[in-house]
Parts: sequence; C-alpha cells; structure tokens
Amino acid sequence: MATIQEVKVAAPDIQPLLPPDDPREQLLSSIRGSRVFIPDLQTMISHWPRGSHPDIERLDKHVQEIIASLSSSTNSTARLRKLRATNITSFTAAWWPYASYEALETVARLTIWLFACDDEIDSTEVSTIINDWDIASTFRQRTIDYVQQSLSRIPKSRQTETNPLITCTGPIGEALLKSCNDRQISTYLSEVLLYVNMGGEEQKYQVARRLPTVEEYLGYRSGTSAVRVCFATIEYAWGMTLPQELFEDDDMRQLWYEIGVAIYVTNDILSIKKEVEESQVNSLVPLLSLQLGSVQAAINRAVDIVYSSVQRFESVEKRILLRYSTMPEVQEDIRKFIDACKYAATANLNWSLTTGRYKVHCESMSSGIYLTL
Repeated sequence: MATIQEVKVAAPDIQPLLPPDDPREQLLSSIRGSRVFIPDLQTMISHWPRGSHPDIERLDKHVQEIIASLSSSTNSTARLRKLRATNITSFTAAWWPYASYEALETVARLTIWLFACDDEIDSTEVSTIINDWDIASTFRQRTIDYVQQSLSRIPKSRQTETNPLITCTGPIGEALLKSCNDRQISTYLSEVLLYVNMGGEEQKYQVARRLPTVEEYLGYRSGTSAVRVCFATIEYAWGMTLPQELFEDDDMRQLWYEIGVAIYVTNDILSIKKEVEESQVNSLVPLLSLQLGSVQAAINRAVDIVYSSVQRFESVEKRILLRYSTMPEVQEDIRKFIDACKYAATANLNWSLTTGRYKVHCESMSSGIYLTL
C-alpha cells in the first residue's frame, strides 16, 4: 500500500506536457468525461462508531436561520443555494453526536462559517475574489484580526467589522471563552490561523494559473481541509479537559495527522465530480493523475493513502491507550477523543456520499461506485 509519506516525497515522473499559459484547462480537458470507479471506502472503517445527535430536528431550525441570515446579509442567492445543498445539519449532527445541545449549536455555526469561507475564497460559483489576490488577502487578514479579538480574555475595543462572513465567528469565540481553558483556546486559534493562512497558499496557485505539485498541494491541504479546526473543538463538545502534556506527545500528534489525512483524502476522492464541474483541478486526484497517467490510477493511489492512514491511526491508538493504562481517568478521556476522531471520519464519509455539494448521490459504497466526470 502507498503511504502519505511516499506521495509527499515523490517528484512527478511525467513533466507536464501543458502549454505554460493555461495548464489547468489542459488538465481539465484530459479528465472531463472520464468514467472512474471508486472502491468501497466504507468497509475500511465499518468497525468505527457512527451516529447522529438526537436533537437533529431542533438543530436544523437553528442552522437554517443562520444560513438564511448569512445569505441575506451577503445578498447572495447562490451562497444560500449552495449552503442549503451542503446539508450542514446532518454533517454537524454526525461529526459531534456526543455534544451537549449548546455545544452543538456552536460547532454548527463553526461548520457554516467554514463552508461559507471556503466558498468565498475557492468557489467559481459564489466567490467574487477567487482571482483577486489583494482583496482576498485583505479578507483573510481581517478574519484573523477579528477571530483573535473574539478569543481574547483581555477586554479591549474591537475593530469595526461589518462583513457578515467574518462577524458570524463572534458567537463561537464567546462560547469557547465561556467553557475552555487557555490551552484549548490557543489550540483552536492556532488551527483557525492555519486554515486561513493555508487558504492563501492555495490561492497563490489559482491566481498564478499554475498547478501545484503533489508535494506542494499536500503542504497546505491539512490546513485548507479545516479538519484540524474541527478536532480542536472535541474537548469543548465533549465537556472534558485532557492533560497539557498530552498535546506535546508524539503519538497524539500522529493521531491528529493520520485521521486528518484519512478525512481530507476521502474528501478529495469523493468531491472529484464537483471539482471538475467547477473547473477546479488543484486537488489530489487531478494532480496525481499527472504523475500516474490516468484519473483511475490516481483514485487507486488515493484510496491506498486512506487505507494506510487508517491502519497507522489504529496502531497509534493501541500504543497510546496502553501507555496510559495506569491512569484510567486520563485513558478514558483519550479513548473519548479517539472515538470523536472516528465519528468524524465515518460522518465525513457518509455525508460526502449524500450531500448535494459533491453530487455523488448514494448512501452505500458496497461493491464500489462509478462516476462520470
């Protein structure tokens, strides 16, 4: 099986045969119309927990109110249509089925913001700044400034901010400050900053009309995927506090890394139809296809990457739980954190199959699925 490390260090074995003026269009032309087979990804993690929060109907009302308000404030019917098709309620209820309802509303708002922010920077259907580096950079910096201020315990006057895509993060900060310690706040803030800044790295290639290499792409993907932002809310959502030293533990770092890879590579596989329809090829499968010669070979490699990360995650899980076996209370909280990561993986996979955002429209991958790109 291929590993993520192998993909990172591999240089493209085929020099792009694309004209320097528009390599993306050449790659798109080579992919469009391809019929591909995606093997059953559900079987890989069928033994992992899955669930849905019991207050999903109540949550849906809350989610729809936020989406409607955000779309109205930005005067964008396209944004409203896209966010509604995303099925954020099901996503949130399955990612955090263990959360208190109060925490569930907070992570739902976070989820809406992450998808809306992604669309603002990266969607050809919604974004007006996707090809404007200066305006997008200003948006990112204003977002960073506002989020940092909203997470500060030191009272001070906030910047005047009117962009609803930025101010919608305010209630998230208020909720986290109320329930989280300084280390948890710092972890969350660091991951939000990574998400925003790596969005800038991604846009550099969009603006330059240049394709990143696989290595370059993987260098920013763990940030743009936003999965680490979501992991940073696990303690808050579960109402627990893990020891400080655990977050300096190499095994804990690897758990975050491996489950992140499994989730975002799964996304890259199952979103390929949507990406091609939106003329976006700066994702793993198209870039691997340049190396390997076909989209099918790229999908097969990506599936191998998911499998390898799942296997490594489970190995680290056994190791870290064994090390903390003499500290039963800490071990139980670690087990909860690990289960939360597994909920995230099963939720992400099953949501990706059914959401209107990715246009796969199936619930089961039994025997695999075929897609025409």
